[in-house]
Amino acid sequence: MPPSLDIFKIDPGGRVLWRGAVETFVAAKARIQKLALSSLSSPGEYLILDQETGQRVLVMLLGVSPQTGPAKPSSGREG
Repeated sequence: MPPSLDIFKIDPGGRVLWRGAVETFVAAKARIQKLALSSLSSPGEYLILDQETGQRVLVMLLGVSPQTGPAKPSSGREG
């Protein structure tokens, strides 16, 4: 079965850039995390589009570090 989920990156200017296709939502989320760590893309807004149902899922990654994974919210306090 060919992949039915397309992955798009929404750049800061609003352009939608195709970044690949996968078969499952789990694979799509893993691909987005990998893209966010690469120099090809970056953290930000991604869209998963199911070609069969038309369902759209917006995924927003605010910050990712290769060593620690997704950034955690800061409390604004140090120490």
